[in-house]
Amino acid sequence: MNKSLQYLIIAFVLLLILFIVNHMQQSRYSASSELIFNIDENKIGRILMLDTNGDSLILVKNDTTWSMPQADTLIIKDRQINQFFEKIVNGKYDMIRSKNPNNWSKYGVTDSLGKTVSLFDNNNNLIKSVIFSNKGQDYSHNNYRIIGENEVYRTTENIFYIINISPNYWGSPPKVEKDSLDIDKIQPTPLIK
Repeated sequence: MNKSLQYLIIAFVLLLILFIVNHMQQSRYSASSELIFNIDENKIGRILMLDTNGDSLILVKNDTTWSMPQADTLIIKDRQINQFFEKIVNGKYDMIRSKNPNNWSKYGVTDSLGKTVSLFDNNNNLIKSVIFSNKGQDYSHNNYRIIGENEVYRTTENIFYIINISPNYWGSPPKVEKDSLDIDKIQPTPLIK
């Protein structure tokens, strides 16, 4: 084997070793994401949402349908419920922002600054309460803290708009059927000259 081939093989082995070492170091920095609530959504029987000004909204599950006791005439929009479960209950976080309770107000996850979502089971036992905030300049993520824990996490996407306590966001009035209106009974009003 001549010397130039030996140098080429040594250079190749060194590059391979450097690549493996670099790959091992880079793998420590890979981003992972985990679930915010990490619970079985079928166990949820009631959802309580509290706004920063103290207003609240309750969603209650009866068998497989959801309703609002505050606005029982509204029909729950399936899209809103599905989005709530997809993005909040099954939502993910990608990093811990802080473990220091002194930073809660900086991230807006105190009782007075954030919106609270509490999930209850069918027996009305609290499963988990979480305070969400959109404080800061990052509009594509939110901060949240699980009540009773010190860690502040960052969500993988903006979900703050889903925590809406307006009944009209969650439900719509029932549609009136045209057949239920009796047009023959409507009297025209005479024109006044």
